[in-house]
Amino acid sequence: MQALTLGLHRVVEQKPDAPSTSFAPRRRTWRQTAERVSRVAGALVTLDVGRGDRIAILAQNSDRYLELMYATAWLGAVLVPMSTGLGAAEVEYILGDSRAVVLFIDGTMAHHLTDLEGRIPQIREVVWIDDIASPEGMLHYEDLPAYQPVADICAHDDDLAGLFYEGGTGTALSHAAMSGNAIDAVDTLGFNGDAVYLHASPMFELAEDAVTFGVTLAGGRHVFVPHFEPREVLQIITADKVTHAQLLPDMIDQLLSYRRFSDFDLSSLSTILHGTVPIPQSVLDKASVLLPGVRLVDAEGRTAN
Repeated sequence: MQALTLGLHRVVEQKPDAPSTSFAPRRRTWRQTAERVSRVAGALVTLDVGRGDRIAILAQNSDRYLELMYATAWLGAVLVPMSTGLGAAEVEYILGDSRAVVLFIDGTMAHHLTDLEGRIPQIREVVWIDDIASPEGMLHYEDLPAYQPVADICAHDDDLAGLFYEGGTGTALSHAAMSGNAIDAVDTLGFNGDAVYLHASPMFELAEDAVTFGVTLAGGRHVFVPHFEPREVLQIITADKVTHAQLLPDMIDQLLSYRRFSDFDLSSLSTILHGTVPIPQSVLDKASVLLPGVRLVDAEGRTAN
């Protein structure tokens, strides 16, 4: 049986008190994460969300993003991750085309709420997924873990798990397909129980989604930054002893070109996934000097250096 929640159940059983997520000052264990997932799922049930319902998220990276991914799978609902670079018309189209019934949104995307007022009648609830206070009358994500937990319905195999939009077209992926992607990510990046993965690339991307489930499957730890910023990424790699990250070639170049690069200890870093975008030779040359022990791996698992 291929189910996206299996990895979560397994890691909770094997090492419940091991660290699971780190986001700014928030640090949780796998036991705490699984408890929150079951309670967020319980809150969604009170919002009449059930198997097959679409849950959209328009937000930057965070530990709550990961919890929502698992809570959606826990209910057998369908996750609709949306690019934070979309305009209001594109957001409206995706919400309508996917038939999303709940939208999770953060402060960086809040301007869309004004633009879309009265234009997304199928959305029954908008939930604020941010640290700052929610707009008046809007449910805040941190209200959700106070609800009663519900059991995992064990959606699996051909049950629909996600809808991913690129270029206006939605791609539907089942639990089996997404579980397969997660297993491929584990193999490609060499994840194990000691892996510390930095979510610096946007979590709405399909590749990042696969890695997210893969890290949990391997029993590793998730570390988050809201978005890529060279100094913050270097600080987090140093502080959290990050071992793996997914960074596009231009992100790698920005890190290597940061004026105080040498101030940071990146000795824990072993692997960077750069996806399908080739790395320019100039960046490879720079990486060979500044990151001599780090593998640069493409989406097929081929090492560039």
